[in-house]
Amino acid sequence: MTLLIAVADARADAELIAAARNLAAAAGWEARAVHVREPGANRPGSADLESIELTELEGDPVAALGALAGRTGVDAFAVGLRSVETATAEPGIGHVAEAILVSAAAPLLLVRPGLRPLTGLRRLLVPLEGSPSASAAMKAADDAFCARGREIVMLHVVTSSTPSESGSLPAPRMMDQEHYEWGAWQDEFCMRFSQCPEGGRHRVCVRVGDPATVIAEEARSGGAELIVLSWNGSFSAGHGAVISELLDTAPCPLLVVPSGPAGG
Repeated sequence: MTLLIAVADARADAELIAAARNLAAAAGWEARAVHVREPGANRPGSADLESIELTELEGDPVAALGALAGRTGVDAFAVGLRSVETATAEPGIGHVAEAILVSAAAPLLLVRPGLRPLTGLRRLLVPLEGSPSASAAMKAADDAFCARGREIVMLHVVTSSTPSESGSLPAPRMMDQEHYEWGAWQDEFCMRFSQCPEGGRHRVCVRVGDPATVIAEEARSGGAELIVLSWNGSFSAGHGAVISELLDTAPCPLLVVPSGPAGG
């Protein structure tokens, strides 16, 4: 499997390159870099890529990377986010990363400058609302990263609404009361959404509040190095709205996994 790093400037993207290399190593993937050079743009220095194979293309970055996303052998992408402190542009995902996400072609690693470094990948946070479509993030985490010595925290944020999708497993509404059904629900939640046979530790964590706020706080306080999220194809609602907020507030890189059509 191959993780393709979209490099705009090798020096400016140093944190992206380091995070992508470490993620690829944790998953057993090959890390490669691609630079799409628009007319008049400088070429990235190969020394800054730390021996990663670099492919150079010319043309429009969105079109070129979109074409690569559909090719066999490219299993995930890594793209840098604009910093909140950037004075020349509004913070956010950027048109290249957004185009890859909207196409829902492959999982996408998003790295904003100044985030907690992704090193040995000892702890991952996977938010799960309890619906089958959102569990795409958990399947990706288990398939690529479940291993002894790692902990995958399955975070369920209880809100005023519950998923309507068939097969969903929201938390019991009476969370503050100790009763025998609560432990049974946690066991069922873990068994339903985690299928890892590799010996990694899984823990179900339940919190109440605004999903994006709770996810960022849990990642920060729990020392997560990566947040794995399902993506439904739109920023307007559901998982997409949460991701949109986390682009600016998450303390660590995000791995966004396509889960299905927009609006889910």
